[in-house]
Amino acid sequence: MFTRILTNTKKQIQRSGFAGWGSLSVMTLAFLVACIFAGLAYFSNLWIQYIESRSNVLVFFDVGTDQQIINNLKDKWKDIPTIKSLGFTSEEEAYKIYGDYSAKVQPVQFDALKTNQFIAGKLPSSLDIQIYSLSDLADLQKIIQKDVEETNKSLEINNPADPNATVTYKYASDPTTPPVTLRVDSESLEKLRIVLSFLRIAGIIIIGLLFVVIFFFTFMTVEFRLYNQIEEIGVMQLVGGSLLFIRSPYILEGGFYGVIGALISTLLIGSTLVALFVFNIQPVISQFFFENFARLPWPTISPFGWIGVIAGIAFAGFMLGASSTWFSIKRYIR
Repeated sequence: MFTRILTNTKKQIQRSGFAGWGSLSVMTLAFLVACIFAGLAYFSNLWIQYIESRSNVLVFFDVGTDQQIINNLKDKWKDIPTIKSLGFTSEEEAYKIYGDYSAKVQPVQFDALKTNQFIAGKLPSSLDIQIYSLSDLADLQKIIQKDVEETNKSLEINNPADPNATVTYKYASDPTTPPVTLRVDSESLEKLRIVLSFLRIAGIIIIGLLFVVIFFFTFMTVEFRLYNQIEEIGVMQLVGGSLLFIRSPYILEGGFYGVIGALISTLLIGSTLVALFVFNIQPVISQFFFENFARLPWPTISPFGWIGVIAGIAFAGFMLGASSTWFSIKRYIR
Protein backbone atom coordinates (compact mmCIF):
# COMPACT_ATOMS: atom_id res chain seq x y z
CA MET A 1 0.00 0.00 0.00
CA PHE A 2 2.82 2.39 0.85
CA THR A 3 4.41 1.83 -2.54
CA ARG A 4 1.11 2.62 -4.27
CA ILE A 5 0.77 5.81 -2.19
CA LEU A 6 4.26 6.92 -3.27
CA THR A 7 3.43 6.09 -6.90
CA ASN A 8 0.23 8.13 -6.74
CA THR A 9 2.17 10.98 -5.07
CA LYS A 10 4.65 10.99 -7.94
CA LYS A 11 1.79 11.12 -10.45
CA GLN A 12 0.17 13.97 -8.51
CA ILE A 13 3.38 15.99 -8.66
CA GLN A 14 3.81 15.32 -12.38
CA ARG A 15 0.22 16.39 -13.07
CA SER A 16 0.39 19.53 -10.91
CA GLY A 17 1.72 21.77 -13.70
CA PHE A 18 1.94 25.48 -12.99
CA ALA A 19 0.09 25.12 -9.69
CA GLY A 20 2.93 22.97 -8.40
CA TRP A 21 5.56 25.40 -9.64
CA GLY A 22 3.65 28.22 -7.97
CA SER A 23 3.57 26.37 -4.64
CA LEU A 24 7.27 25.60 -4.90
CA SER A 25 8.12 29.23 -5.73
CA VAL A 26 6.14 30.60 -2.82
CA MET A 27 7.68 28.06 -0.45
CA THR A 28 11.19 28.95 -1.62
CA LEU A 29 10.68 32.70 -1.42
CA ALA A 30 8.98 32.56 1.97
CA PHE A 31 11.65 30.29 3.49
CA LEU A 32 14.38 32.47 1.99
CA VAL A 33 12.99 35.60 3.63
CA ALA A 34 12.19 33.68 6.83
CA CYS A 35 15.78 32.39 7.08
CA ILE A 36 17.15 35.90 6.54
CA PHE A 37 14.98 37.39 9.28
CA ALA A 38 15.68 34.44 11.57
CA GLY A 39 19.37 35.15 11.04
CA LEU A 40 18.86 38.83 11.88
CA ALA A 41 16.93 37.91 15.03
CA TYR A 42 19.71 35.51 16.06
CA PHE A 43 22.36 38.13 15.28
CA SER A 44 20.61 40.71 17.46
CA ASN A 45 20.46 38.16 20.28
CA LEU A 46 24.21 37.50 19.95
CA TRP A 47 24.90 41.24 19.99
CA ILE A 48 22.88 41.69 23.19
CA GLN A 49 24.80 38.79 24.75
CA TYR A 50 28.08 40.42 23.71
CA ILE A 51 27.10 43.77 25.24
CA GLU A 52 26.05 42.07 28.47
CA SER A 53 29.33 40.09 28.57
CA ARG A 54 31.45 43.25 28.49
CA SER A 55 32.34 45.45 31.44
CA ASN A 56 29.27 47.66 31.33
CA VAL A 57 30.27 49.85 34.29
CA LEU A 58 33.75 51.28 34.91
CA VAL A 59 34.90 53.10 38.03
CA PHE A 60 38.19 54.98 37.47
CA PHE A 61 40.69 56.01 40.12
CA ASP A 62 43.26 58.75 39.50
CA VAL A 63 46.91 57.70 39.47
CA GLY A 64 48.23 57.35 43.02
CA THR A 65 44.93 56.54 44.69
CA ASP A 66 45.39 54.43 47.81
CA GLN A 67 44.83 50.74 46.98
CA GLN A 68 42.90 50.30 50.22
CA ILE A 69 40.19 52.67 48.93
CA ILE A 70 39.84 50.53 45.81
CA ASN A 71 39.75 47.32 47.83
CA ASN A 72 37.06 48.70 50.14
CA LEU A 73 34.77 49.48 47.20
CA LYS A 74 35.51 46.13 45.57
CA ASP A 75 34.62 44.27 48.79
CA LYS A 76 31.44 46.32 49.12
CA TRP A 77 30.25 45.58 45.57
CA LYS A 78 31.32 41.97 45.09
CA ASP A 79 28.22 40.58 46.85
CA ILE A 80 25.67 42.59 44.83
CA PRO A 81 23.53 39.90 43.11
CA THR A 82 23.17 41.79 39.80
CA ILE A 83 26.95 41.93 39.31
CA LYS A 84 28.30 38.99 37.31
CA SER A 85 32.01 39.74 37.75
CA LEU A 86 34.20 42.44 39.25
CA GLY A 87 37.68 42.88 37.81
CA PHE A 88 40.52 45.26 38.50
CA THR A 89 42.86 46.93 36.01
CA SER A 90 46.01 48.37 37.56
CA GLU A 91 47.66 51.63 36.47
CA GLU A 92 50.41 49.76 34.61
CA GLU A 93 47.92 47.42 32.90
CA ALA A 94 45.77 50.37 31.84
CA TYR A 95 48.82 52.05 30.30
CA LYS A 96 49.74 48.88 28.40
CA ILE A 97 46.19 48.25 27.14
CA TYR A 98 45.70 51.82 25.95
CA GLY A 99 49.24 51.96 24.58
CA ASP A 100 48.77 48.80 22.50
CA TYR A 101 45.47 50.11 21.17
CA SER A 102 46.71 53.61 20.30
CA ALA A 103 49.88 52.21 18.70
CA LYS A 104 47.70 50.47 16.09
CA VAL A 105 44.87 52.97 15.72
CA GLN A 106 46.34 56.37 16.68
CA PRO A 107 50.14 56.25 16.31
CA VAL A 108 50.55 60.02 16.74
CA GLN A 109 48.73 59.93 20.06
CA PHE A 110 50.82 56.91 21.08
CA ASP A 111 54.06 58.83 20.44
CA ALA A 112 52.76 61.69 22.60
CA LEU A 113 51.84 59.19 25.30
CA LYS A 114 55.34 57.73 25.39
CA THR A 115 57.04 61.11 25.64
CA ASN A 116 54.71 62.47 28.37
CA GLN A 117 56.85 62.60 31.51
CA PHE A 118 53.86 63.17 33.79
CA ILE A 119 52.26 59.86 32.85
CA ALA A 120 55.43 57.81 33.44
CA GLY A 121 53.95 54.51 32.30
CA LYS A 122 50.76 54.79 34.34
CA LEU A 123 47.14 55.60 33.62
CA PRO A 124 44.11 55.64 35.97
CA SER A 125 43.28 52.22 37.38
CA SER A 126 39.71 50.93 37.28
CA LEU A 127 37.20 48.49 38.65
CA ASP A 128 35.53 46.76 35.71
CA ILE A 129 31.98 45.68 36.51
CA GLN A 130 30.10 43.18 34.35
CA ILE A 131 26.37 42.69 34.88
CA TYR A 132 24.03 39.81 34.05
CA SER A 133 21.48 41.84 32.12
CA LEU A 134 21.20 45.37 30.77
CA SER A 135 17.85 45.64 32.54
CA ASP A 136 19.79 45.72 35.85
CA LEU A 137 21.98 48.62 34.76
CA ALA A 138 19.86 51.55 35.96
CA ASP A 139 19.42 50.29 39.53
CA LEU A 140 23.05 49.23 39.82
CA GLN A 141 24.23 52.60 38.54
CA LYS A 142 22.38 54.36 41.36
CA ILE A 143 24.02 52.15 44.00
CA ILE A 144 27.53 52.59 42.62
CA GLN A 145 27.10 56.33 42.05
CA LYS A 146 26.09 56.76 45.70
CA ASP A 147 29.18 54.86 46.90
CA VAL A 148 31.45 56.83 44.57
CA GLU A 149 30.08 60.14 45.87
CA GLU A 150 30.60 59.00 49.49
CA THR A 151 34.19 57.98 48.70
CA ASN A 152 34.94 61.32 47.05
CA LYS A 153 33.35 63.08 50.04
CA SER A 154 35.78 61.27 52.37
CA LEU A 155 38.71 62.44 50.23
CA GLU A 156 37.81 66.14 50.40
CA ILE A 157 40.46 68.46 51.80
CA ASN A 158 38.77 71.25 53.71
CA ASN A 159 40.36 74.59 54.54
CA PRO A 160 39.09 75.68 57.99
CA ALA A 161 40.56 79.16 57.52
CA ASP A 162 38.44 79.79 54.41
CA PRO A 163 35.04 78.00 54.37
CA ASN A 164 34.28 79.48 50.93
CA ALA A 165 37.45 78.10 49.34
CA THR A 166 37.17 75.70 46.41
CA VAL A 167 36.97 72.08 47.54
CA THR A 168 40.05 70.03 46.72
CA TYR A 169 40.56 66.28 46.80
CA LYS A 170 43.28 63.95 47.94
CA TYR A 171 44.91 61.76 45.21
CA ALA A 172 43.28 63.84 42.45
CA SER A 173 45.35 64.65 39.34
CA ASP A 174 43.38 67.91 39.23
CA PRO A 175 42.88 68.95 42.90
CA THR A 176 39.44 70.40 42.15
CA THR A 177 38.17 67.25 40.42
CA PRO A 178 37.08 64.14 42.37
CA PRO A 179 39.63 61.30 41.98
CA VAL A 180 36.98 58.55 41.71
CA THR A 181 34.66 58.70 38.71
CA LEU A 182 31.92 56.44 37.38
CA ARG A 183 31.73 55.89 33.61
CA VAL A 184 28.79 54.19 31.97
CA ASP A 185 27.17 55.04 28.66
CA SER A 186 23.78 53.89 29.86
CA GLU A 187 21.81 55.91 27.31
CA SER A 188 23.60 54.42 24.29
CA LEU A 189 23.46 50.91 25.74
CA GLU A 190 19.74 51.22 26.41
CA LYS A 191 19.06 52.56 22.92
CA LEU A 192 21.07 49.72 21.39
CA ARG A 193 19.25 47.16 23.52
CA ILE A 194 15.86 48.57 22.44
CA VAL A 195 16.83 48.57 18.75
CA LEU A 196 18.16 45.00 18.84
CA SER A 197 15.15 43.77 20.82
CA PHE A 198 12.87 45.42 18.26
CA LEU A 199 14.74 43.69 15.41
CA ARG A 200 14.38 40.36 17.17
CA ILE A 201 10.63 40.81 17.72
CA ALA A 202 10.11 42.16 14.19
CA GLY A 203 11.95 39.16 12.76
CA ILE A 204 9.74 36.74 14.68
CA ILE A 205 6.56 38.54 13.56
CA ILE A 206 7.64 38.61 9.90
CA ILE A 207 8.59 34.93 10.01
CA GLY A 208 5.18 34.13 11.48
CA LEU A 209 3.39 36.14 8.78
CA LEU A 210 5.39 34.43 6.04
CA PHE A 211 4.42 31.02 7.36
CA VAL A 212 0.78 32.11 7.44
CA VAL A 213 1.10 33.18 3.78
CA ILE A 214 2.64 29.81 2.90
CA PHE A 215 -0.11 27.99 4.74
CA PHE A 216 -2.99 29.77 3.02
CA PHE A 217 -1.38 29.75 -0.44
CA THR A 218 -0.83 26.00 -0.23
CA PHE A 219 -4.34 25.65 1.18
CA MET A 220 -5.86 27.51 -1.79
CA THR A 221 -3.71 25.67 -4.36
CA VAL A 222 -4.70 22.26 -3.03
CA GLU A 223 -8.36 23.25 -2.78
CA PHE A 224 -8.33 24.39 -6.40
CA ARG A 225 -6.84 21.09 -7.56
CA LEU A 226 -9.18 19.04 -5.37
CA TYR A 227 -12.16 20.88 -6.79
CA ASN A 228 -11.07 19.91 -10.32
CA GLN A 229 -10.52 16.28 -9.26
CA ILE A 230 -13.65 15.89 -7.14
CA GLU A 231 -15.17 13.32 -9.53
CA GLU A 232 -11.99 11.26 -9.60
CA ILE A 233 -11.86 11.29 -5.79
CA GLY A 234 -15.52 10.23 -5.66
CA VAL A 235 -14.83 7.25 -7.93
CA MET A 236 -11.92 6.12 -5.69
CA GLN A 237 -14.22 6.29 -2.66
CA LEU A 238 -16.92 4.28 -4.47
CA VAL A 239 -14.50 1.47 -5.33
CA GLY A 240 -13.47 1.19 -1.69
CA GLY A 241 -10.40 3.46 -1.45
CA SER A 242 -9.60 4.27 2.18
CA LEU A 243 -9.25 7.81 3.45
CA LEU A 244 -5.56 7.16 4.12
CA PHE A 245 -4.97 5.94 0.58
CA ILE A 246 -6.80 8.91 -1.00
CA ARG A 247 -5.47 11.66 1.28
CA SER A 248 -1.83 10.58 1.55
CA PRO A 249 -0.67 11.53 -1.99
CA TYR A 250 -1.95 15.10 -1.52
CA ILE A 251 -0.38 15.42 1.92
CA LEU A 252 2.96 14.05 0.71
CA GLU A 253 2.84 16.34 -2.31
CA GLY A 254 2.43 19.41 -0.07
CA GLY A 255 5.25 18.15 2.14
CA PHE A 256 7.42 17.61 -0.95
CA TYR A 257 7.00 21.24 -2.04
CA GLY A 258 7.84 22.37 1.49
CA VAL A 259 11.04 20.30 1.64
CA ILE A 260 12.26 21.39 -1.80
CA GLY A 261 11.44 25.05 -1.12
CA ALA A 262 13.27 24.95 2.22
CA LEU A 263 16.32 23.23 0.68
CA ILE A 264 16.51 25.67 -2.24
CA SER A 265 16.38 28.68 0.10
CA THR A 266 19.03 27.10 2.34
CA LEU A 267 21.22 26.41 -0.71
CA LEU A 268 20.93 30.03 -1.87
CA ILE A 269 21.85 31.46 1.54
CA GLY A 270 24.58 28.88 2.15
CA SER A 271 26.23 29.39 -1.23
CA THR A 272 26.20 33.16 -0.67
CA LEU A 273 27.88 32.82 2.73
CA VAL A 274 30.47 30.35 1.42
CA ALA A 275 31.27 32.64 -1.51
CA LEU A 276 31.74 35.63 0.80
CA PHE A 277 33.58 34.09 3.75
CA VAL A 278 35.27 30.96 2.35
CA PHE A 279 36.17 31.90 -1.22
CA ASN A 280 36.34 35.60 -0.23
CA ILE A 281 34.98 36.93 -3.53
CA GLN A 282 34.43 40.34 -1.92
CA PRO A 283 37.32 41.00 0.52
CA VAL A 284 35.85 44.36 1.57
CA ILE A 285 32.63 42.75 2.81
CA SER A 286 34.36 39.86 4.59
CA GLN A 287 36.89 42.22 6.18
CA PHE A 288 34.10 44.51 7.39
CA PHE A 289 32.27 41.61 9.05
CA PHE A 290 35.40 40.17 10.65
CA GLU A 291 36.50 43.55 12.02
CA ASN A 292 33.10 44.44 13.48
CA PHE A 293 31.43 41.15 14.39
CA ALA A 294 34.21 38.63 15.04
CA ARG A 295 33.95 39.46 18.77
CA LEU A 296 30.40 38.15 19.02
CA PRO A 297 29.93 34.76 20.75
CA TRP A 298 29.36 32.82 17.53
CA PRO A 299 28.65 29.11 18.11
CA THR A 300 31.03 26.46 16.79
CA ILE A 301 29.04 24.06 14.58
CA SER A 302 30.52 20.81 13.30
CA PRO A 303 29.74 19.43 9.80
CA PHE A 304 27.24 17.02 11.39
CA GLY A 305 25.73 19.99 13.19
CA TRP A 306 25.17 21.78 9.88
CA ILE A 307 23.58 18.63 8.48
CA GLY A 308 21.25 18.69 11.47
CA VAL A 309 20.38 22.36 10.87
CA ILE A 310 19.59 21.71 7.20
CA ALA A 311 17.56 18.62 8.12
CA GLY A 312 15.62 20.67 10.67
CA ILE A 313 14.79 23.34 8.10
CA ALA A 314 13.71 20.66 5.61
CA PHE A 315 11.53 19.00 8.26
CA ALA A 316 9.91 22.37 9.05
CA GLY A 317 9.18 22.78 5.34
CA PHE A 318 7.65 19.30 5.13
CA MET A 319 5.44 19.86 8.18
CA LEU A 320 4.26 23.24 6.93
CA GLY A 321 3.39 21.96 3.45
CA ALA A 322 1.83 18.74 4.70
CA SER A 323 -0.26 20.36 7.46
CA SER A 324 -1.67 23.06 5.18
CA THR A 325 -2.59 20.36 2.64
CA TRP A 326 -4.21 18.21 5.33
CA PHE A 327 -6.44 21.07 6.48
CA SER A 328 -7.46 21.67 2.90
CA ILE A 329 -8.39 18.10 1.93
CA LYS A 330 -10.49 17.55 5.06
CA ARG A 331 -13.29 19.52 3.40
CA TYR A 332 -13.36 17.34 0.28
CA ILE A 333 -12.21 13.90 1.35
CA ARG A 334 -14.20 12.64 4.32
